[in-house]
Amino acid sequence: MQDKIQITKIRPYPLGNNILGNAFNICTIFGGGEKCGINFYNTRTHKNKLVMIPDECRFGNVCSCKIVGVLEEYNAYNLYEDGRYFCDPYADNVIGLEKWAADVSEEALYNAIRPQNNNVDTGVRPHIPYEDMLIYLLNIRSFTKNNSSEVPSRFRGTYKGVIYKIPYIKSLGFNAVEIMPVYEMNVVHKIKINGSTDNKNNNFVFNDNGNLRDSSTLKPKINLWGFEDGYYFSPRKAFSSDPENAEEEISEMIKAFHDNHMEVILQFYFDDKVNRNILIESLRYWAYHYNIDGIHLKGDNVPLDMITSDPYLKDIKIFYYGFDYGRLYGRQLPKRRVLASYNDDYMFVCRRFLKGDDNTVSDFLNCMIGNSNEHGIINYVCNYDGFRLSDLVSYEHKRNEDNDENNQDGTDNNLSWNCGFEGKTRKKSILDIRLKQMKNALTMLFMAEGTPLLYSGDEFGDSQDGNNNPYCQDNKIGHVDWKNLEKNKDFFEFVRFLIRFRKKYGVLHKPNPFKLMDYNATGYPDLSYHGTDSWRPDLSNYSHTIGMLYSCEYENKDVNDFIYIIYNMHWTPVMFSLPKLPDGMKWYEIADTANDKVDEKGQLLEKQQEITCVERSIKILVGKGKVITGKKRLNESDKKSAKSTKKNEQKDFLNNTVSKNMTSKAIENGTLDKFLKSRQL
Repeated sequence: MQDKIQITKIRPYPLGNNILGNAFNICTIFGGGEKCGINFYNTRTHKNKLVMIPDECRFGNVCSCKIVGVLEEYNAYNLYEDGRYFCDPYADNVIGLEKWAADVSEEALYNAIRPQNNNVDTGVRPHIPYEDMLIYLLNIRSFTKNNSSEVPSRFRGTYKGVIYKIPYIKSLGFNAVEIMPVYEMNVVHKIKINGSTDNKNNNFVFNDNGNLRDSSTLKPKINLWGFEDGYYFSPRKAFSSDPENAEEEISEMIKAFHDNHMEVILQFYFDDKVNRNILIESLRYWAYHYNIDGIHLKGDNVPLDMITSDPYLKDIKIFYYGFDYGRLYGRQLPKRRVLASYNDDYMFVCRRFLKGDDNTVSDFLNCMIGNSNEHGIINYVCNYDGFRLSDLVSYEHKRNEDNDENNQDGTDNNLSWNCGFEGKTRKKSILDIRLKQMKNALTMLFMAEGTPLLYSGDEFGDSQDGNNNPYCQDNKIGHVDWKNLEKNKDFFEFVRFLIRFRKKYGVLHKPNPFKLMDYNATGYPDLSYHGTDSWRPDLSNYSHTIGMLYSCEYENKDVNDFIYIIYNMHWTPVMFSLPKLPDGMKWYEIADTANDKVDEKGQLLEKQQEITCVERSIKILVGKGKVITGKKRLNESDKKSAKSTKKNEQKDFLNNTVSKNMTSKAIENGTLDKFLKSRQL
C-alpha cells in the first residue's frame, strides 16, 4: 500500500481539504512538532493508515500536500503529531459526535473525506435594517426538546424541530433569530482539578468552594449552551435528526427562515487559544457556505480589527460587546449599518427602573432613545444568562444548587424584585403584581429605539425555577416548557400586541436618533418628556415617573397621530396632566399594563386633560383625529397669550431636559442652540 501512495507538495493556501480526481489535497495547521502525518481511517472496517508528511511539504506550522493512493480504501482522516492524534481544526464534517453528550476522546474524532458540496440552497438573505429587526433568541436543543413542544418526537431538539416552530415565531412578529452555538464540539464538560480533567484513577479528597469532596463523586456536566471551543467549520451533528446529513438539515433550516423573510444570526465563542486564521476563515465559511445573515462574537480578545475589516464579511451583521466606532469609521458614516453593540446596559437600567430604584429616570430615558447613525444597538431585559423574565419578578436570589457548584456560579447582581414573596406562590395578589411587572418590562423593551431581543419562552412566562446560570441543565430547567403558553395566554397575546404596535408606528423604531426638537415646525418636537405636569419632566433622583410624547408625523407625513406612553414605577397611583393635542384630535387609551385587555382601536378618554396611572404600571395612549384648520382667527391679545403659553411650555421642557443632561446628540453638535435662537427662547 505504501508504494501506491504518492505525496507531492502543493501551495500552502487556502487552508482546508478537498478531493480533485483521485487526489486528496490537504492544507492544515499543526503545532510545530517534529513528526507530522495524516492518519487515514475507514469507518466501516476500522482500518487505518498513517502517512507521514515530508519536510518539503511543511511551511512553518502549515503542512500542505497532495496525496494519491488513499481514496480507494479510506473515507476519513485525523492528524498525527509527535505521538498525538487529533481531529483537523479545519474539519467540516466531524465523525464521532453524532450522539448527543457522547464523551469521545480527541484521538477518536475524524473528518470525513468527501467531495465539497457547493450547491447548498439556503435561500436569499432578507437584509433587514436594524431599525426594523425584532430578534428571537433560542438554543436548538432546549427550544423544542420538551415533550410539550408538540414537535414530532424524532425531531425534538433538532434543526428540523426549529423548522416546525417557524410559523409560531413568525406569528409573534419576529423577523430574525439569534441561535446559540451550532458548530461541532464535545459537550461533556469535565471539571478540572489541578489543571487536569483525568480524575478516574485519583479518588482523592479536594476542596470545592469550601466543601471537602471525593473526586470519585464528580459527574461530568453537559454543556447545553455550547460556549466551548470546537470544530468551527462543522455543524453540530447531535442537533440533527439525521446526523449523516447534518449539513443539509441545518441548510434547510436557514433556508426556511430566509423563505419566511427572517434573518439568521449565529453565535460563535472563541477563547484565547483559538488560532486567528481559523477564527476568521470559519466566519467566512459560514457566511459563504451557509449564507447566514450575521454573527454574534463571544469571548475575550476577539480580533475585531481583522473581522470588521475583512472584505468577505462586509455585508453581514456583527454583534459584539464593544466596538471602537470612532476609530473604525472616523467621521465618515458607513453606507449601511452592519455592526451592533450588544451589552447589558439597557438590561441593568431597565431592571432598576422597573423595581423602583432611585436615580434611574435619566438613565432610563437615555436607554430608551439609544440609537446611532453608524451602528445598531441590541436591547434586552433578559438573556440566556441571568434570570428568565418570570424569575426576574419571582426571585431576589439565585437558585443554582442543581448546577453542583455550591450556588457559587452565576451572577449575584440580578437587580430583581420578587414582588413580596420569594419563589413560587399561589397568592393572587402576588401573581397579579408579577404579571404587571412582566408586562411593564416588555413594554419598555418594545417601545425602546434599539433593536429588541427576546429569549425564547419569555413571551409566555417560562421559568427556570430561579436558576440564573443553567448552562448544564439539559432537562426541564434548561428546556423551554411550552405548557406555560396555555397558562399565560393573555400575557402571550399582550406581547404580540406590543410587537404589532411597534411595527405600526415608525417613530418607535427610527433609523436615526431623536433630536428632541421641533425641526419640522409642526408645533411639537419629534419626542418630548413630561411629568405630572405636561412639558415638565421630573428628572430628580427620587422620581419614578415619566411621560414620553412621540409625534408620528416626523416619520410618516401621512400619519399625524401622537403616541403618549406614561411610565409610573412608583408604588402609589399618580395623576398625569395630558399634553394638549391640535384642535380636532382626541386622546384614546390603547393599553394599560394594569388591565388584561388591549383595545388597539382605542378607548376614547372621558377626560382629555388628565389621567391616573396606577402604581407600577404603564399606559399607552394615542392621540388621533382630523385636525381642524378653519378656526376663527384669534385677536392680537389671544395670539400673544397663546404664543406666550406655547413658548413657556417648550422652554420648560427644554430647560428641564437640558438641566438633567437628557437631550440627544443635538446638544453636542450645536443644533439645539440653533433651535433656541430660531425660537428666541
